[in-house]
Amino acid sequence: MGDPFESVLDLEEQHIEEGFEAGRRDGLAAGLQEGRELGLQKGFEIGLEVGHYAGCVRAWRALQRLDPSALPARAERGIAALEGLLAAYPLYDPQARAHAACRTRPQPLRAWPPDQSLQDALEALRARCKAVVATMGATAAFGLAEGASGAGGAAGGGQGRQPVGGSLAF
Repeated sequence: MGDPFESVLDLEEQHIEEGFEAGRRDGLAAGLQEGRELGLQKGFEIGLEVGHYAGCVRAWRALQRLDPSALPARAERGIAALEGLLAAYPLYDPQARAHAACRTRPQPLRAWPPDQSLQDALEALRARCKAVVATMGATAAFGLAEGASGAGGAAGGGQGRQPVGGSLAF
């Protein structure tokens, strides 16, 4: 017959393994929920920012229809480039390539590293919008103001030039 305490030692190992497995299952469920919440929040923030740039383009085009000489030629070229960047930005399924690859080759979607091309496209939008705003002699501030609408930013201007849009802070 074996050691009478062997079952006690096995019991301890069994409880450690069961606890580890329960913790892993609970952690996986909590991680998925937190990931969904963070994804929803970040997706909203990115959509809000891209929508802001699209709204600026629409406002500038409306201004241009009212007064074709209101915007400098350099700003017009910048707005056209911004329109091209907005048209190319993937709004509905930005990671369709990853989903399609996983459908043809069954393997789990990897959440990290994120698709760097999306971040690069967003950075290009930011840079182009800043350049257009600077060309018009205005200042731009994008962000969510807490408790206030239309807060932030002062009217800009440079070397005696009257800004076209004043402050573009929202």
